[in-house]
Amino acid sequence: MRLIDEQTLQALEGSRPADTVTAWAWRAGSLVVPEPLQIIDWSAQDAAGDSVNVGQQLSFTVADPDGTLGAWRLDDPLGVAGTELRVIYNVGGAGAVNYGKFRVTGNEPYEVTTSYVVDEYGYIEPDGDLPPHKRRKYVTKAYVKLDVVDLTGRANLDKLEAPQSPGEGATAISEFRRLTQRHFPVVVDPGVVDASVSTLLVFDKGERMNHCQDLASRLGARYRMGGDGECHIYPRNTDPVWTIEPGKSLVKVTRKQSSDGLYNRWVVEGKDAGNEGAPIRGVASITSGPLRYDGPHGRVQFFYSSEMITNQADADNYARKLRDEFLQSLAVELSIETIPWPQGQAGDRVVVGCPVAAGHVAYFTGEVTSIRRGGNPVPDGTSLKVQCSLAEVIEGLSRTDWAQHLTGEIPELTWDRMPGTWGSLPDMPWNTIGRS
Repeated sequence: MRLIDEQTLQALEGSRPADTVTAWAWRAGSLVVPEPLQIIDWSAQDAAGDSVNVGQQLSFTVADPDGTLGAWRLDDPLGVAGTELRVIYNVGGAGAVNYGKFRVTGNEPYEVTTSYVVDEYGYIEPDGDLPPHKRRKYVTKAYVKLDVVDLTGRANLDKLEAPQSPGEGATAISEFRRLTQRHFPVVVDPGVVDASVSTLLVFDKGERMNHCQDLASRLGARYRMGGDGECHIYPRNTDPVWTIEPGKSLVKVTRKQSSDGLYNRWVVEGKDAGNEGAPIRGVASITSGPLRYDGPHGRVQFFYSSEMITNQADADNYARKLRDEFLQSLAVELSIETIPWPQGQAGDRVVVGCPVAAGHVAYFTGEVTSIRRGGNPVPDGTSLKVQCSLAEVIEGLSRTDWAQHLTGEIPELTWDRMPGTWGSLPDMPWNTIGRS
């Protein structure tokens, strides 16, 4: 989460003047536009996950009164050859939140021309359709659309030119810092524990942030850019930073399901090293619950093969591992509209208060996997995607341990065995099953 002072935090949930967003253009440590850009509209998106490394992305439409901001040359003030924007979110009637530093990756100028007719005695328009004493005047307004990405985008442009390996005594964090030292400082958040890395590890040539993501994953962590252009290595499981309350900060919450990727049998194939490479096959299935193999959900197989699978025990164990990891990943994705939340970032954990059919509010903890913001130019609300563990959601709704039920560790539940609270939710848990 970005840094925010207590007064500004309190102002976010109260009545206040309109918020604003300010952007200053810099290159090589100096301002290239003397005044903040005149923002007409803007949008921002941010995502988190173990396979996400594109960083935070923003788009701005800015006014260009004198026609100097639409770039012709690469080193024009808002050209794409190194210009950066420093973006600040101003909370009306309170303080500000440093939103981040971003590199300009796209500059697209365009013009809108309008005309009007004025009286001018003695003027006759040549070959025109206006009567005498009338002149048509034209007014051109210029705008520029800017696309920007946080400083991890700049680091990705600086690819490794040859394979590299860590030196003696290197750790995951020291290698992360070494790979990114030309681009931004690195901050290690509380809860991240460093670990040594082998000198046999090889960083192939290519995008360096892919290697940084792998280093962070070794520590059970991820990375993201902060409000002052610093990169944070942060733990994946942290305490919630915000409780989104109905009638207070929550505007709307919805959810949806998809059957895509809802497997119930895992088939692992390999070759038996002790039997002249004879084929081997390991199988693990879900045997209970709504996803049980050959139940109402049907048969949905996932196939995996590898030359690393060389005996029957390996095949069986890996099939069970894939099944168990799948069950742990089952999640409910909530789509949430909230009041403005400028300090929040993808990767934060929040508590969401969801009104449910039983007539009460159920609270679920989940991870913010994506954020969308914007305004024209006054910032409006914030759109979040929050992933909540399916087991925790069902437990919160029904007081029943469906996580064990899904793995087949307890007998299948029937309606007459449900606790009294379950009867008020006849459509659960079937409408909560999804996959992260």
